[in-house]
Formats: sequence, C-alpha cells, structure tokens
Amino acid sequence: MSYLDDAGDLIAAIPAMLGFVPERSLLIAVLTDSECDPPADAGHVFAVMRFDLDLPDRLIRGPAELFAEAVAKICSSAYSTEVLAVLVDDRLTGPARQRGGRDRGAHATLINSLVEHLADCLIGVVGGWATAAIEPGGLWWSILGPPRQGVIPDPTTSAETSAEGKPVYASRSELLALIEQDQETIERVERRLPAARAAVVRRYAASRRDGDPDGGTRWGFQRVLDLIAALDSGRQPTVSQTAEAAALLADRRTRDGLLATALSNFARPAESLWSYLTRTLPDPERAEAATLLAYSAYVRRDGALAGVAVQAALQADPEHPLAVMLDAALELGLDPDRMRRLGRSGAEIVNGLGIDTDWPEPSS
Repeated sequence: MSYLDDAGDLIAAIPAMLGFVPERSLLIAVLTDSECDPPADAGHVFAVMRFDLDLPDRLIRGPAELFAEAVAKICSSAYSTEVLAVLVDDRLTGPARQRGGRDRGAHATLINSLVEHLADCLIGVVGGWATAAIEPGGLWWSILGPPRQGVIPDPTTSAETSAEGKPVYASRSELLALIEQDQETIERVERRLPAARAAVVRRYAASRRDGDPDGGTRWGFQRVLDLIAALDSGRQPTVSQTAEAAALLADRRTRDGLLATALSNFARPAESLWSYLTRTLPDPERAEAATLLAYSAYVRRDGALAGVAVQAALQADPEHPLAVMLDAALELGLDPDRMRRLGRSGAEIVNGLGIDTDWPEPSS
C-alpha cells in the first residue's frame, strides 16, 4: 500500500505493485483510508487489479459488467468506495481519436460503462488515464475529467519498487513461463508414476511393520530435501525422481511440512523445485507442487507469481483445500505476514517427526 499523488507516478508504480509489466490491460487501483494522514491530494492505493482488454466474443455478459463485479468484491473487502482506472494498450498512440488500429471509442465505451456499473455499487471512479505502454518517457493522458497529459517516469525507480523490493517480471508471458507445462516430460513422468507410488507405499508399510509409523513420512521428507539440495547445486531431477516427488507430496504431512521451507534460508532453491514440478507433473499431482510454489511466493510478497501458481493448482484440482484457501487470501489482500504461521506449523510437523530443521528465517 502506498500514497501516490500524480498520475505519472501511479502508472510508473503499477508494474511493481502488480508484479509484471502489463500490456493491453485495464488496471484498477483500489483506494482506501488509512490510520495515517495522507499527503494532500494523494490516494492510498490498497491493491491493483488487472483485466485483459482482449476478451473472447462468446461472453454472455459485457466486459464492463464482469470487471465491475470483480472490483466491487475487492472494494467490499477493503471498505473502499473509490478507485482509479488506467488503460494500457499499444494500439493507442495519444489522446486524439485513432486512425486505423483499435478505435479509441471502444476504450471510451468500456470506461463509461464501467463507471456506470460501479456507480450502481456505490463505487466512484475518481480518475482515469491511458497510455500505450508503461515505459520511461511514455506519454499518458486523461480519459476521465479535464484533459491532461504527461510523461511517465522510470518504472524501475518508482517509489513502490524501491520501497517493496518486489520482483517485477518483464511481461505476463515471462511470469507464466515459470509454470508452463512441459508436455513431453509430463508424459514420461506419467508412465513412471504407478511404479513410484508402489515403491513409496512399500516403504511406508515397511516402516509401520518395523514399529515406526512416522518413518515413511520422515524418509519422504528427507528425499524431497535431497532434491532441493541437488537442484540448488545445478542437478535437475530425473524423470524417475520427479515421479517419486509426486508420490511423496501426496502425503499431506510431507507437503505441509515442506511449507516451512518458505521461511528458511532454503526458500529460493525450494521454490525452484516447486516451479520445476509445477511444469513437469500431470494433473492432479501438479496441484501439490503449484500450491507449495504459491505459498512460497506469497510469503515473500510476490503476489503475481502466487496468483498464477494458485490458479494452476486449482486447474489441476479445483477442490484442493490449501489452494482454495490461498486463492481466497490473495483475493482479500491478506497480509503475507499472517500467512507465515502455516510455515511455522509445518516446521512443528517436521520437528515432531524427529527431524531437527533448525531453519532460521532469511533476513530479506
């Protein structure tokens, strides 16, 4: 959350607040009051929402109505009654009506309709601007209120970027590449899954016969830790190891214990493994890895990656309990610090298995 008192500063800060540089998008900044007194003429930005401008023609309802419904839900949770709108579209070149390409009138229709739908929800659009691209020196201009225009400052040096230190992806495509499924590897992993599951079941059964009911989970947890260490050293999991990881993550105690890695000095290599498994595991096994990835990204305040990861988890398993909870937390804008207790609970599970993790939280 931050105060921004200039349209150019707001537009420049959007990539940092959103987590990536948006293209062909409608951005809605939700404004709220604060316990602190804001600077004069400044808005307190609670959250930024992004919507695709290019939607399928088969929509039953118009895009403005759909957008307004989503905005109203966030405004309700934030007790907000005011928002700002920013259009980003490379098919626009300036405030004058376009010749060729996309007609500026389509944008005006969208914004005017959005204003009307939000007004029905008692939400006011108190400012609106447009730009072809969020880049230093780019032109912005008003699409609501008196005609105004200006130049966008460098997004990489915006107050939001420096204050939060959050990663900013060059585009949404770069972000999605972190979880894009590798179909060839997935097919190879699927062929090995039955044998991997059977081997894990045998190991768990042997531990129970030996009078150690937690032995299987303890072994499985250590096997995943070994994969994290190997990947950190540059050794990618084999197809057989990937299939075994899928079988091990099916143990909820192993999965929940691994949440603790997000609070440790092993957070980055662990997150790299979750990303790799999200790309290489089939559905529904993919849901476990994607949920671990979403949680890790969430607690380090990378909301953009957390969002796409949790959606990947829900696509793989729409009723996955932890993914559903993380999705709700993201939608409500729950402070990531409040989510750290899940990781601490995971550490308790691991310590209860007799494994001394002794993982300090990273300093940054």
